Amino acid sequence: MSLDFRSKDFYKSADMMMDLAKELFPICRSITGRGFRLSLDILEQAYKDKWGGDLINTK
Repeated sequence: MSLDFRSKDFYKSADMMMDLAKELFPICRSITGRGFRLSLDILEQAYKDKWGGDLINTK
């Protein structure tokens, strides 16, 4: 899945954002927990799929 927030096809972008939300919603999170890191990994992958860069710089 890749997101294009600038897509001229609003409904396609809305559907992709809803899919991402459905994937993220059931994850239990705390600020330092496994779920938080998993959420960041999912968001980073969605960003990489579209723009090919790193969303989070951990270096």
